[in-house]
Amino acid sequence: MRGGEDRLSPRLKISLYVVFIVILFFIRSIYLHAFAAAAVFILVLAALPPGKIKGGLFPIMLLLLFTFAGNLFFHPGRIIYHRGFLSVTDEGLLLAGVRSLRVFSMIFAAKLLTAVLSVDEMIRSLESILRPLERIGVPVRDFVSVTGLTLKFFPALMACLLKEYREHMKNGEIKGFRQRIRHMVTFLMPVFVKSIRSPESFFVSEANGLKVKLDP
Repeated sequence: MRGGEDRLSPRLKISLYVVFIVILFFIRSIYLHAFAAAAVFILVLAALPPGKIKGGLFPIMLLLLFTFAGNLFFHPGRIIYHRGFLSVTDEGLLLAGVRSLRVFSMIFAAKLLTAVLSVDEMIRSLESILRPLERIGVPVRDFVSVTGLTLKFFPALMACLLKEYREHMKNGEIKGFRQRIRHMVTFLMPVFVKSIRSPESFFVSEANGLKVKLDP
């Protein structure tokens, strides 16, 4: 996939991704969404090794499941299934399918984009695309800087957080799904608050801390 990267500039690739996302929001046919999702998935299979795809598949499937379930109920139309206060209609089923396939296409198109572009190429291209917004006072450089730090350090940061979270889970007596969710929120909330207050210093400090752990 990298062999043909000279044919399209990084800026054009990002622009095509944005256009693709916009088109997805105008498509109403579930068949077209299914075709787009299948095409993107095939391209991802060709661009990424199976192990890399499998590694991030569980959180994606979990997100798709919540997207489907969140759009399935409480819609008008012909009732297909009814139990208690929950009812599934043909319109709700169609809407849930369309939105789930749309999210699937967006995520895997982003995977494809990261497969054909390096982080530095993405950062430079984003800055080039958004630079005209500086004329109206938008802090493009600050945004691109924070975005670049996020893209560079997020995978390593997530690995570090998951490791610490698992250690907390082993040391504490946490049983049941609700307790696990409560513990996860309690553990992650301070991290999110810190990252929102000072994104740059947060990612730099966490990355340096991870480097110390990996290279004692």
